[in-house]
Amino acid sequence: MRLDKLQLDLYPRPAWQAVDLGFSLLRLAAGTSYAAWLALWLPLVAACYGLALISGKFGLAWLLLSWWLRPLLERVVIYVLSRAVFGEQVSWRSALRAWPSQLGGGWFRLLTLWRPFMPGRGLYQPIWQLEHARGAFAANRRSVIGRDGAGRTAYWFGLACAHFEMVLQLGLISLIGLFFAQPDAVNPFSLLASDSDNATNLLTALSCLVYAVAGGVIGPIYTACCFTLYLNRRAELEAWDIELVLRQLKPHPAANTQTNIAGRLAGLLLPLLLAGLLLQPSPSHAAETEPAADSIVCAAPKEVLERQAKRGTPATPEQARLRQQLDQVYTQPELRSYRCDMVWEERNKQAPKAEDNKPPSWWEWLFGNGKGRQIPGVAVVLIKLLLIGGAIVLVAWLAYRYRDRLAGLLQPASRALPPLPTEVAGLDIRPESLPDDVPASVRALWNRGEQRAALALLYRASLSQLAHRHALALSRGATEGDCLRLAERANREGALPTEALHVFREVAGLWQAAAYARQWPQDLVLEAACSGWARQFGTGRLA
Repeated sequence: MRLDKLQLDLYPRPAWQAVDLGFSLLRLAAGTSYAAWLALWLPLVAACYGLALISGKFGLAWLLLSWWLRPLLERVVIYVLSRAVFGEQVSWRSALRAWPSQLGGGWFRLLTLWRPFMPGRGLYQPIWQLEHARGAFAANRRSVIGRDGAGRTAYWFGLACAHFEMVLQLGLISLIGLFFAQPDAVNPFSLLASDSDNATNLLTALSCLVYAVAGGVIGPIYTACCFTLYLNRRAELEAWDIELVLRQLKPHPAANTQTNIAGRLAGLLLPLLLAGLLLQPSPSHAAETEPAADSIVCAAPKEVLERQAKRGTPATPEQARLRQQLDQVYTQPELRSYRCDMVWEERNKQAPKAEDNKPPSWWEWLFGNGKGRQIPGVAVVLIKLLLIGGAIVLVAWLAYRYRDRLAGLLQPASRALPPLPTEVAGLDIRPESLPDDVPASVRALWNRGEQRAALALLYRASLSQLAHRHALALSRGATEGDCLRLAERANREGALPTEALHVFREVAGLWQAAAYARQWPQDLVLEAACSGWARQFGTGRLA
């Protein structure tokens, strides 16, 4: 494995961060990955649509083709990404040609037992495809790769991707439904409620279309994120980060050709170094200068030194050289298990000054805390009782002094009733504006030929009864329909009798027909309305 050509910064990280790394990997080869994926995905969905038209059972066709065979299609994306992670670029055509050879191993498990119950299958696909593991060895590898929360993370990420696909499908259906639904339909999903044959065929095509789009978008994302989760587990188990550091420490072949040149330069610089040592300042002056930040040596903790001492002496020079290289590797800040910080400490620490013999405070003197002298316990109890009693007396005096304000605070505030309406839709409904005998006045106006005035008087008298006798909150701009709906709601809540609701419904109907259509009732109909009004409200006078 060419770890020196890795395009990602792979080091052990939490599982969800490894999943997020999949988006960065997918961006390295997004065009090739999606092209190879869609080259297999779209024909599969088209075959699903054709089978649905032939059999008439879209659900079964979708289950047998696009959903069931999907794990096998994911291997073409793994093929592209497994090479892109090491800097090798492949074309989508070569990925398609290599795809049949990548299907060996694990296909029976993926298409039978795991298919409905393993949404985290993407974590284990590379074990069969890239490691070529089979049988018991593959089972052991799956157990190792899925530890430390990796399997659980892949499972929940698979469920999240399934929900993302569902949301994307619903969003596309609602968007298309806004353009193809009936003009009077408010529900964007009303397109799905049609029962005609043309609508059924359209829905079948629409379902295939939105499923093709959703699966085409989410499929490579799911595969890439599970693949980086797999790579993260490999990096943890095989210490790829340590191996990369060791490879960086390996001497370059070109360094051997420069050995003679370095030796000659060292011979020329040796006299200059000796002169510099002779011209160094005296120790007293050197101690006054501050050390440079890069000259500070970070000492290992005591536990690390004890662990190194327990290793004993190396048996061979090769072992000693390897130990030296490992110790050098573990001095890197990202690999060592401790952190070095530079702190300043006083060089000549003085002994702490003795605490001055200050006189005790009154509180210490009173209760005997610390250096104060103690007094008898009975006196302490008496003083405490005096303090508590004084506090109680003070609270009682304040409550008595401000009793008026406390009574106002404790008394619940009465809810202010809304003002009674005086006008509804331009009609005066004040009780003083109505005659003493409303039914008699209505009959008199009707007999004189003033039909509109008679019905208007009967309607506004009914509104006055609803507002001032039954406390219905009628607004100034309420229409006949608004007043009728408010009366029906009051009747359901028990605030308005059913007989009163029937009378008002009849009067409102007569007034609407006359005011808007100029349809006047017959004399017998008006007489029946006045008689029912009188039985319910009397003469209309409010006490």
